[in-house]
Amino acid sequence: RGRGRSSSVVSSRSSYGSSSSSSTPIIQRGGMSLVKLNSKMQEKASSSSSIHLEDIPENNPLYAQLQEFITQKQSNTFATIAREDTTDDMKTYEKVEKREIIFLLENSDIQRREEPWKIFQRYLLNGLYFPGESYKTRKYYETLLISTGVEFQHFSGYNTGENVYNFSKMIVKQIIHIEDWGISSMTERQISLNNVKMNFTYWDYIQAFDKVLCYNNERHKHTWFIKICAKIFANPMPNWFLNWWSYHGPTIKILPAPFLNLYKEWVKISPDLNKLYQQDHIPYLQQIEQICFFIEFSIPWIHKWIPEVDFTEEQIPCLYRTFYNNFWDKLMKKDPQTKTIYGQELLDQITAAVKEYKSIPNKGIMTNDSTSVKHIARRISNHDEEEQNRMILDYLEEVKRSLLSNLNHYAKSDSSMHSEASEDIMQEAQQIEDEEPADTLKRAEELLAKLKEKA
Repeated sequence: RGRGRSSSVVSSRSSYGSSSSSSTPIIQRGGMSLVKLNSKMQEKASSSSSIHLEDIPENNPLYAQLQEFITQKQSNTFATIAREDTTDDMKTYEKVEKREIIFLLENSDIQRREEPWKIFQRYLLNGLYFPGESYKTRKYYETLLISTGVEFQHFSGYNTGENVYNFSKMIVKQIIHIEDWGISSMTERQISLNNVKMNFTYWDYIQAFDKVLCYNNERHKHTWFIKICAKIFANPMPNWFLNWWSYHGPTIKILPAPFLNLYKEWVKISPDLNKLYQQDHIPYLQQIEQICFFIEFSIPWIHKWIPEVDFTEEQIPCLYRTFYNNFWDKLMKKDPQTKTIYGQELLDQITAAVKEYKSIPNKGIMTNDSTSVKHIARRISNHDEEEQNRMILDYLEEVKRSLLSNLNHYAKSDSSMHSEASEDIMQEAQQIEDEEPADTLKRAEELLAKLKEKA
């Protein structure tokens, strides 16, 4: 996967038909080769004396040994290894919950349910993996994004054509907000593709982030390396980008232990998250913390997709695009020169940020007097049960201290008024003043208990 993943290749060297070698590779895959014996070796083998398995009695010890040997050889065939490698490869990926409807199918296509790639050929041009205007190709969307701050690199195998990619890189250096586009979202910008001037609007720009990833090679093994640069974290993320992430972005489930442990520290103290919790509405609340973590530290991931035939809620057959994400495993591999893992610099960067955030004076869960219970609940809800219990206790303690502080303040400011009032009025006022904080604290405890049950 990514840059370090080798690809299957078919050898087309001139030695393929030569009789000078008895082990000329026909197919090579990583460290495995499928070889063809020359005719002289085959004739020699056929003319020599041989023994057949059926001639050996089952009670003979040699029979069991030969059976074990044959089974082992069958499991080591090129086809078996290729199949197992594909299965194991998919097991390492996290399947994204959401999937995209590519297009609806007719009932006659149900019989091709196990051949989704062939359905593409039936409905679209060869090599095209999404419907739409014929001139808006994947290359059109890529050129569009390059002109607006996205970098692409494509890598081909030595035996493939120039435009056949094994894997690709997409590095997002800029996200344009609709306010920065122009007078209108329909304001057109221009690109040049194959020496032809072509226009695009803001809506084309949004679509480009999806369409540009709709590439695959003839082996259906293409992967994307995706990274979002941290500088876009300086501005609020558009909601359409959060929606894009729900299809193509990863979650912390793909993180190895060193990164996951740092995330658990960072999420408790990030000042940007504290600011985020103060907003009246937070889209994609269940994943927003994880999105911020990946973007703030520009953590890359590996992305891929496959087509699947399934049915909509109305039982209409359709072709879905299912997405998968994986951690870029090179970050956890050791550099032979430095003897440290390639991702050590990134881990050090996150560690330094966590240390800096911890040095900021702790203002408690109630960051200011205007912090509402809803904002507090947002902050608490995205933690595990043990952490939620601790944060609820801390919050109740802060509420108690705040109430007692206000009681003392009001008691001092009202002392002159109390001295002028009659004794029965003072007793009545004191009774009301004593009961109000207790009732408020009780209501706060009941509300937080309900929030805990829902979480």
